[in-house]
Amino acid sequence: MRGGASLRAVRGAACLAVLAACSGNRPAPSPEPAPAPVVAPVPAAAPMAPARAAGTYALQAVIQGRTIPAPAAAARPRARAAATPPAATLVLAARPPAALESTAPSTTQFAATVALPGYTMAPRGRMAQSGAWWPTVGDSVVVYWVTPRNAGIALKGTLRGDTLSGDVWYTSLESGSEFQLGTFTAVRRRAAR
Repeated sequence: MRGGASLRAVRGAACLAVLAACSGNRPAPSPEPAPAPVVAPVPAAAPMAPARAAGTYALQAVIQGRTIPAPAAAARPRARAAATPPAATLVLAARPPAALESTAPSTTQFAATVALPGYTMAPRGRMAQSGAWWPTVGDSVVVYWVTPRNAGIALKGTLRGDTLSGDVWYTSLESGSEFQLGTFTAVRRRAAR
C-alpha cells in the first residue's frame, strides 16, 4: 500500500507540475473592450423662414445643353424686329397657394409662379404658370409645378444671398420615373426704391 500511495503522490505532483507549466503558457485573458464613445446625433438644420426666399427672380436654366431663355433672333433686313422670346421668371410668395398641388411630395406649400419656356404653360392672358414651393433642410428650396404632359417639374436648389441655384428634375406622374433635366440659376431682383 505504501508503494501505491507514493506512486499516486508522485503522479499527482507530476500532474500539478504539468498544469503549473501549462498555465504559464496560456494567453492572458483579453481586456474588456472600451465602450464606444457616445456621439450625440446632429440635428438636421431647420428649414428657412418662407419670407427669406420670397421675391421675384430672373431665371435661367440649362436643359440638355440648351440655355433657357434662348437668345433673341437676329432682325432680318427690311423686316419687323423679331419678337423677344418670353423671359424665364420665378416668383416665390410667402403665402399659401390658392389650392395645394396634390401631386407635390410636400403638403407644406407656398405660392409660386413660374415661366420657363418649353416647360410651363401659362393660362390664357397670363405670362406664367402657377406652382408651389417649400423650404426643405437649411437653405434648400423646392419649386414644383405640373406640365400639360402630365409630368412634374421641380427646381431643387440652395439659396445663397439672392441667388437660388441647383438642378431641374422631371418626374413622370404616370410611371413615377424621375431624372435630372439640367441645372438652373435664379437671381432675385431688388425692389426699386
